[in-house]
Amino acid sequence: MCSDIVLPGRVTAETLFNPFFCITVLTTAGYLAAVLLSRRFGPFSGRCIFYVLAGGLAAAGSLGLSSFTIVTYPGGAPLLFIACAVMFSAGNALLLIMWGELWSMLATGRVGRYLYASYAFAFVLYFALLALPHVAASIIASLFPIVSTVILRSSQHEPRRSPSQVDFEIESFSPAKIALALVSLGAVHGFVQRFLNVSGTVPSGTIEQSLAIAGIAIAALAVYMVVVQPAAEPFALYKPIMPAFVIGLVLLTLLPPENAFVGNGLMLLAIYSLDMLVMLVSTDIAFRTREPVALCFGLALLGMRTGTTIASAAVYAFTSSELLDAQTSHVAYLVCIVIVVLIGCVVFTQVDLMKLYRPKPTETTIDGTAARCAHIAEICGLTPRETEVLQLLAAGRSAPYISGELYIAESTVKHHISSIYRKIGVYDRQSLMDVVLQGAAGKGALAD
Repeated sequence: MCSDIVLPGRVTAETLFNPFFCITVLTTAGYLAAVLLSRRFGPFSGRCIFYVLAGGLAAAGSLGLSSFTIVTYPGGAPLLFIACAVMFSAGNALLLIMWGELWSMLATGRVGRYLYASYAFAFVLYFALLALPHVAASIIASLFPIVSTVILRSSQHEPRRSPSQVDFEIESFSPAKIALALVSLGAVHGFVQRFLNVSGTVPSGTIEQSLAIAGIAIAALAVYMVVVQPAAEPFALYKPIMPAFVIGLVLLTLLPPENAFVGNGLMLLAIYSLDMLVMLVSTDIAFRTREPVALCFGLALLGMRTGTTIASAAVYAFTSSELLDAQTSHVAYLVCIVIVVLIGCVVFTQVDLMKLYRPKPTETTIDGTAARCAHIAEICGLTPRETEVLQLLAAGRSAPYISGELYIAESTVKHHISSIYRKIGVYDRQSLMDVVLQGAAGKGALAD
């Protein structure tokens, strides 16, 4: 988000070989490196050295890159720029992966709400930096990775769910469909953002205005999540993505250039919401399958960033060959709309997302609902109150009924339900009942 502050010439880069595209490629490579190293060194958050590397590399790289916007180096100092870009990209990728490792193990069912709140706060910080002199903003932005690392380290003592103890298989899992969806949506986002930046068809303040629209929308969704308190956060995070993508693209097609920020703001809302969904779901899959978070989360990020990188390169190729300009942009937007609709309606629907959290029923191993609930509560680390709620849920009771039965607020019941879902590794009532009927839940082996 702070790329305009840290990177030299982000918006005006009209050729393929520019600072922004360099960072895009190197960040993608950073996620690939994290995936390759995850088998040997993961989890990264379990080793102090990786906190130093993540915060130090990202901060040093940011400071070095921002120096190019402040001073003029003899000959452009390309080697220094590349060195700073590599440090920033590696540190940024490692830091985000380590945050994913934390999200995977948090016992609370409010991770989605925390993600929305953190993104909303990031927008506040971004616009606060824009109000500062450039030198001060650059230095402060370069310190953000260190602050993030300190917060991450201090959060390691938060309540954690124990490693998955539930022996069930995910009902349906197609890596190819997930990869296609992530790469395609990442490509649509990358294509639109690069075109708006380099085409010269929209006013210079369009990106900042778009970010304002996206920030307001994300803040509104954060408030909605806090008020509604959905028990199944992944499904709540999925809902705004496809409508925001499609409506944003339609508005970009129909509105005049001076109003393009409205459509692009919805596009940014969609991609940030997709980021949050990917963070939550991929880390949940890592928890259920006992695979390294860096592997599942890193592969998901790698897919999205690969799509963005390819699409960014395509924009430079099409604009330089004059195949893409202001007159043909509506055709490109229509193609993007078709891609998004196909992804959301055919390739990966909300039903497919629900299947990732739905266990295959297996033979019952323990007689008696009460005994099964007690066994699940013990192996999954449920609190005594959560155990009481689980027993009532297993008896088919609703949240209002449980509220009256246990003399607690309905909002508290919803919080207990979301925590139960998260600790067990499910996100709907039917999946919970399947686990209760089994009397156990486990490694969540992926179906072939």
